[in-house]
Amino acid sequence: MVLPVLPFRMQRPAPHPAAAEAVLRLMEAPDTPWDAIAEHASRDAALCFALLWLQPLEAADTRPLPSLLADRLRRTGTPLLRAWLLHAGARQGMSEAMKTLHHRALVTAESALHLAIEKRYPRPEEAFLAGLWSTLGQMSLHASSPDYAQLCAQSDTAEALRARERQRFDTDHVTLGATLAQHCRLPRMVVDALALAGALEEQVLGAHPLAALLRTAQCLGGDTPRLDEAQRISGLPQEALISLQTDVDYLSHQGLQTLGIGQPTASAPAVAAGASDYPRLPQHWRRVAIDGLIQAAFSTASADTALRQLQDAFRLLFGKRPPLMLRADADALRALVPAHDAQFATALAELDLRIGDDTSVIALAMRTQTATSHFPGHATPGRSTRDWQLARWLDSAGILCLPWQAGGEKGVGVLGIDESLDIAPDEQSLMIALVACAATHLVGLDQRQAAETQRLATARAEHLAKARRITHEVNSPLTVIKSYLGIISQREAADAGLVGELAQVNKEIDRIGALLRRMADPELPEDTGTSADVGNVVRQLQQVYGHALFTGAQRELDIRIPRGLPAVAMPAGALKQVLLNLMRNAAEALPAGGRLSISSPGVLIADGVPSLELRLVDNGPGLPDARLGRLFSAQPSDKGHDHQGLGLSITHELLRQFGAYVLCRSQREAGTSFQIFIPLACDT
Repeated sequence: MVLPVLPFRMQRPAPHPAAAEAVLRLMEAPDTPWDAIAEHASRDAALCFALLWLQPLEAADTRPLPSLLADRLRRTGTPLLRAWLLHAGARQGMSEAMKTLHHRALVTAESALHLAIEKRYPRPEEAFLAGLWSTLGQMSLHASSPDYAQLCAQSDTAEALRARERQRFDTDHVTLGATLAQHCRLPRMVVDALALAGALEEQVLGAHPLAALLRTAQCLGGDTPRLDEAQRISGLPQEALISLQTDVDYLSHQGLQTLGIGQPTASAPAVAAGASDYPRLPQHWRRVAIDGLIQAAFSTASADTALRQLQDAFRLLFGKRPPLMLRADADALRALVPAHDAQFATALAELDLRIGDDTSVIALAMRTQTATSHFPGHATPGRSTRDWQLARWLDSAGILCLPWQAGGEKGVGVLGIDESLDIAPDEQSLMIALVACAATHLVGLDQRQAAETQRLATARAEHLAKARRITHEVNSPLTVIKSYLGIISQREAADAGLVGELAQVNKEIDRIGALLRRMADPELPEDTGTSADVGNVVRQLQQVYGHALFTGAQRELDIRIPRGLPAVAMPAGALKQVLLNLMRNAAEALPAGGRLSISSPGVLIADGVPSLELRLVDNGPGLPDARLGRLFSAQPSDKGHDHQGLGLSITHELLRQFGAYVLCRSQREAGTSFQIFIPLACDT
């Protein structure tokens, strides 16, 4: 989502000092009360504007204004909010004219809200927001121009003031307020009502009802109430308007007196004495405090979060889009975090901007590590076409290069700017500090990730080396065992049953060898087959393990698998491992005389997929409750030192890998059952 930039050289107004102090005090709590802070933000035009500029409204989100602001406050976090309040308060004094505008905005908002309720307007919160925004244009011009107060003093009427504003700023406070509302995506009717603030009375009456509500509220909230005009526009009798005005006056003067929000200095001397203006900290200590807060904002962030914090910081502190973060990569400049914006990273790589490029201001700033600005313009490239393209990517007439060094690396942040005198030296210095702080965190994350990757690679190499040694050592006795089984098969060739059993044992030895080889070389394919005959697999397991696990221990293994079942989409080796784990668990749990039954009801549809169902049911003691709670997670076994507690975890993972799943039911002293659903092979 592309967010707007501030109009030409416009500075955003600072919150009222009392509101700023209230917010700062609330942020001292261990558990920040964001909802309470949002209530203050919803009653201070400048603070509300800053938060909606940070993240504009979405039409689909119709929650109350305090809830919307609370989300934006949580997103920003206490360090950045504190840094912004210190920065905004230091850059702007709080003149009496500005305090009056803060107060008028709140009174107008309260009046508009009460009028909306009185007139049964269906969305009173829109009326409140329009009233709160009603003085924002003038507040912004006060913040942007030291001589704006003189311009106001020279104008006898509102029309004359707007004419002087257009001559001086190419806009007027009414148009500017509506433009800012549109940039923050306020409801369409709110934007129109603000744009009609200077319209003729008959034009307001012919517009949407919200325009009349706002004009009436402005008539009641000015220094000299215009009751006649308010009566004509609203249609309410003067007695009702005077009563409403009294209620609003009480709310704005008494209800908020403890905080001083919206109070003219003369009406709240106790508050004004302690909080009439922002504290004038010495510049050095203010900068130390802001730098510390900025560092805290990046202290625990992920790469994506850090880049978002950088974006939020530039929007809050400077009203600008964040810079493009570049780093030195050999002799070229590349994106600092390519994964965050792959399209930009690819385009930058294709642009092939070299550090040694003597035509590029960006490359010059990189080489000299000195902040440098350049204005190639929009129309045609200047000396460096690459710089011109980057400026166009930033949708700006010029670029300001902010160098950084972090973790032994160097880079530059490329900021889009539109006026050579747009950024004061102290702001540029703060921008460099902010870019350096973000880069330090991002480079640190990258280096730690690289170190972790290297550590894992080293550990994997050591594991594979050990696995290869084990495989080599185990292969020797396995070869001897296979040779001896071959001798027995030849000697007892007349005993067909024994020869068949020895052949199955040979296959199991081969499976052990294959598992060891895959452990030593994970890139080897696990199984050449893609399907299995369930009946054959179960009967092979019975032939090899039936006596050792069941018959020899006076347990019963009951196999009821009909022939002719369709093949399942799971390799025979994997299916064998699943069933052997479950058979072994059942055998170890069953007492003498116990029974395990393996059966298949046939094919059914499981989650829309044709599947074969297998059931393994025993009449053993059942599973402990603690084990049932974490049935398929790896955990220590109480069966002895040769059990790792991994069987069910491996079973679950193998089934999941091939799109199958398992259900378990168990009852104390009544037994345990497993139902396995395995998708059929595609050619079935």
